[in-house]
Amino acid sequence: MGITRRKFVIRVAVGVAGLPLLRSLSFAQTKGKLGYMKIVDNAAMFVAMEKGFFKAEGLELETVPMAGGAVIVQGVTSGDLQIGWTNVISLYQAHVEGFDFKLVAGGATNVKGTNESHAIQVLKSSPIKSAKDLEGKTIAVNTLNNIVHLMAMAWIDKNGANSGKVKFVEVPFPQMEAALGAGKIDAISIHEPFATAAVQKGQTRVLSNPWGEVMPKFLIASWFASEKWIQKNKAMVQAFIRAINRGVDAIHADPEGTRNSMVKWAGLPADLAGKIGSPVFEKGLSEKDIQGTIDLTAKYKMIARAFKANEVVSELAPKA
Repeated sequence: MGITRRKFVIRVAVGVAGLPLLRSLSFAQTKGKLGYMKIVDNAAMFVAMEKGFFKAEGLELETVPMAGGAVIVQGVTSGDLQIGWTNVISLYQAHVEGFDFKLVAGGATNVKGTNESHAIQVLKSSPIKSAKDLEGKTIAVNTLNNIVHLMAMAWIDKNGANSGKVKFVEVPFPQMEAALGAGKIDAISIHEPFATAAVQKGQTRVLSNPWGEVMPKFLIASWFASEKWIQKNKAMVQAFIRAINRGVDAIHADPEGTRNSMVKWAGLPADLAGKIGSPVFEKGLSEKDIQGTIDLTAKYKMIARAFKANEVVSELAPKA
């Protein structure tokens, strides 16, 4: 299930073919392109954009919404994106295959019971009641071999079933509910705010909030860049970190306003704002919260080997 460097490079080439290349950036940049996802995990960036924190730090960023961490990694690899948001699994895969990506800022952290932002859902009429019932069925994940896929497999195995007997297919988060309703799949592994949006429409029910059951606390995703680019653009990276951290402070100061930003950027109805689950937003990176998923990714053979968490954390990144 792991991705070889050759396959990774092929995926990069395919992904980059559909992306416009950015050619005009100077050696020490203040302008750049930022790859992100329309999910709650990117709330600090949403708030920082709306409140002008990036501009206040002298940055002019073009934000580019994408389907998942894997394609964002491709954009950073090509140089089309300077900074990207990725689930940690895609970053680990790139690291093991020799790419020089580093996490540069605190991100979104899942905490069992209090800050759950992901759910496995089925139709209300579905006979599926347990992990065991998913054997022989098809589950949608946003991209294969990423954190959504990994945690779904780990949850299934932890709850007395065999994930090897489950078929996983790729469906973007915004399209999952429709695919489930059409009977194309049996379950969806879906992230906020789309998880709550689906339940509110009355068609689905939550089978589990699987992530907290697999691991009590872990870094879901965060911002990253190429180490080579980081070293050439330290001032820009530090300005980016300051802006993101101002966004984190704003989230903590005004949670309700943050939820409004989440639904706005995701293009969802405003009445969802007070109902969606949210991860913890932290200004620093904890190696402990990273190491657990590294080891789990190796266990499920999504990477060829485990490694120390500090290998994927930039020297500029604030530490928790």
